[in-house]
Amino acid sequence: MTRIPKAQDQKPHRAVVGIAFPAILANSSTPLVGLVDTWAVGHLPGAVHLAAVGLGSIVFSYLFWVFGFLRMATTGLVAQASGRGDDLLLGAEVIRSAALGTFMGLGLLLLQEPILTVSLWAMAPPEDVIGLVIEYYRIRIWAAPFTLLTFAIAGVLFGLGRTGGVLAIHLVLNITNAALNIWFVVGLGMGVPGVALGTLIAQVLAALVALWILVRLLGAVQLMRAIQSGGTWAMQRFQRLMMLNGFIFIRTIFLMTALAIIMREAGKLGTTDMAASHVLNQYMLLVALGLDGFAHAAEALAGKAWGEGSKRQFNRWVWLTGLWGVLASLGYAGLFWWGGDPLTALLTDLPGVRHSVNAVMPLVVLLPVVSVWCYHFDGVYIGATAAGAMMVTMGIAFAIYLAILNPMTEAWGLAGLWGAVLVFMAVRGIAQAAWYPFLVRAIPRAGAATP
Repeated sequence: MTRIPKAQDQKPHRAVVGIAFPAILANSSTPLVGLVDTWAVGHLPGAVHLAAVGLGSIVFSYLFWVFGFLRMATTGLVAQASGRGDDLLLGAEVIRSAALGTFMGLGLLLLQEPILTVSLWAMAPPEDVIGLVIEYYRIRIWAAPFTLLTFAIAGVLFGLGRTGGVLAIHLVLNITNAALNIWFVVGLGMGVPGVALGTLIAQVLAALVALWILVRLLGAVQLMRAIQSGGTWAMQRFQRLMMLNGFIFIRTIFLMTALAIIMREAGKLGTTDMAASHVLNQYMLLVALGLDGFAHAAEALAGKAWGEGSKRQFNRWVWLTGLWGVLASLGYAGLFWWGGDPLTALLTDLPGVRHSVNAVMPLVVLLPVVSVWCYHFDGVYIGATAAGAMMVTMGIAFAIYLAILNPMTEAWGLAGLWGAVLVFMAVRGIAQAAWYPFLVRAIPRAGAATP
């Protein structure tokens, strides 16, 4: 079985960077596909096509993002199994997560019509858009089992620190998606269904590539042993995986709701401030794409140390990955300090929107420095499979965010709204840092039995 090399066998800073940079590239490749889709559909006559793809994409982004817990829970379990040096346990965790992802994807197929009904009710698209949204949905929904299987395999690769494999999967997915969408929409004139079909084919191909990487990395013999082992399919093992997934699911709902509220509150301030918040959301996404890379390094390296039962190594990797995260956050802060206004000018030429964004640019400068801690500790807690603590600390931050959001927005407008977002990010990190000593005390002794 392939495992993360021991700390003494590699240069620690190189280990962090070797995991983080491919993860950053993989994360950053995804938004580019949205730009290609927009370009392809944007050349069709009438705005209805672009609106349909936009709404359909939001439905699937929300639907699949909810299942992001599958990736995170898998990462921690695999990293810990690698740290224990238990090949059979590692293979079992891989098979369980892959089976669960496929099963959940098939469940989405069975429930596709109720999901469509609820989505149309929630999004309330204009009459001329509904038909195209339905066409898009009924094609792309068939990618669900392949998408969730890919989530599970990505969790395995993150847990083993093999982010180069994740990058390869993302590149296959995104390049294929972009090429097929251009071919189907621009070349064959298939319109909105062409975008959905291109994405479906790309997801299937990405899942096949992910499976190939998994077999190459772990070995077909070891995976077959895990499949044939009765322990792999024991109900209590699946119960643990489902419990971890459940905690992370609730935590994700808190996060998604908090981010969705931003645009709702911005809309109350007027069209200009709502447009400005859209730009600010892109900046927050840019920060997340970078800082998440070092969080992924924490997931793999700290998670392996947890599996080894080494508090010293666990604390060491937490500190080193945190150091790199802080350095990256300072780089982002410098980017926005010196280049924030020109960057905004590249994104929009609307004077009112640019003025609103530039007025709160000091908060954007602070955003990476404040939020780095919650991103970092998310990685640490995922590696430790401390999903319950992640849920509780996120719940605390969400409650405080809801309490201050309206008063701050009413008092200071857009600056108050994004000030509340800053507080939300800060409280997440503070709560996780306060819980950290309890986390360290829970590290199992080396050689302890797997729960």
